[in-house]
Amino acid sequence: MPTDVGSKPDSAVLLGLDSSLLRSLIAVVETGSFVGGARIVHRTPSAISMQMKRLEAQVGQPVFAHQGRSVVLTPAGEVLLTYARRVLGIADEAIMRFNRQSQKSTVRLGMTDEYAIAFLPSVLASFAAAHPLVEIQVTCRLSTVLSDMIDDGELDVALVTANSTGRAGPPAGGIFRDRLVWAAAPQGTAHLRRPLPIAVGPPSCMWRKAAVDALDAAGISYRLACTSENYAGQLAPVLAELAVAPLPCSALPSGVTSLGPEDGLPAVGYFEIALRRSHQASDELTRAVIDHVGAYFQTRLPV
Repeated sequence: MPTDVGSKPDSAVLLGLDSSLLRSLIAVVETGSFVGGARIVHRTPSAISMQMKRLEAQVGQPVFAHQGRSVVLTPAGEVLLTYARRVLGIADEAIMRFNRQSQKSTVRLGMTDEYAIAFLPSVLASFAAAHPLVEIQVTCRLSTVLSDMIDDGELDVALVTANSTGRAGPPAGGIFRDRLVWAAAPQGTAHLRRPLPIAVGPPSCMWRKAAVDALDAAGISYRLACTSENYAGQLAPVLAELAVAPLPCSALPSGVTSLGPEDGLPAVGYFEIALRRSHQASDELTRAVIDHVGAYFQTRLPV
C-alpha cells in the first residue's frame, strides 16, 4: 500500500530499487529536466522518463511534478532523494573500500580563491573522513577559466559563479546564493574618497562587472586602484586602507568589514554558486565529491 505523501518509504521498497534508477533520479534533480539528466547518465530522455515511471510505480507515489519545461520534486520525491543519496553513497563507499584499498585515486576539484577560503576546509574535512585514500587536487582560478577546464576535461568538479542577481532568497539554479559587499578596513576612509579607489578582478570577472555597474547607476566616480586575479591581491589594498573591493560576504576574513548603502556605497547584489562536473570524470568519485559539497551547502544559512 502506498505511503502517505512526505512519509518515509518502506525499507523493503528501498532495498529493491535499482541503483540506476536512483542515479537517474539524482541526475534529473541536479539538472532540472529529463533532458539534462539524460546527458549526465548517458541515456535518452525517453529512457529517463520510463525509469522515473518505474521508480514511481515501485515507491507507490508520484516523484516529480512538471513546472513549465522543468520538473520539480513532490514532497514524496524530496524524501526519496534523501534516501537515494544515502543509499548510493554507502554503495559507492563500499565499492571503493573493497576494490581500492591499496590504490590511491584522485579527484580534480576547482574553485575560486574566495570559495576555497570560505568553503574548502569544511568540504575537505568531510570528504577525507569518508574517503581517506582519495587524493584531491585543488585548482583555484577564475570561474570562467574553471568552466573552460571542466568542458575540456581538465577538472572533474568545479564550484563556479553562475550568475549575478539583485534578489535575495534561495538559489534559482545553483546550490547556494551569496551576497557581494564592499570589503573595507574597519577604520579606513577609502570609501569616502572620490573617485572611489576599488580593487577588482580582471575584466572577465562577474563581480567586477556587478560592482562597476552599481557604481555607474549610483553616479559614483571610481578608479581602479588594483586589478588582480587572486583574492589575496584584491584584499591587500583593502587591508592597507587604499581601496575597497567587491567580495563575497561569506569570504570576508576577520579584520575586514563590509560596507553598503548606509555607508554611501551602492548595493552590489547577489550571485549564485553552481556545481559543475565533467562528463569525462569518474562517476564513482565525482558523485562522492558532489554529494559532500551538496550536503555542506545544505547546512549553510543564506546570507
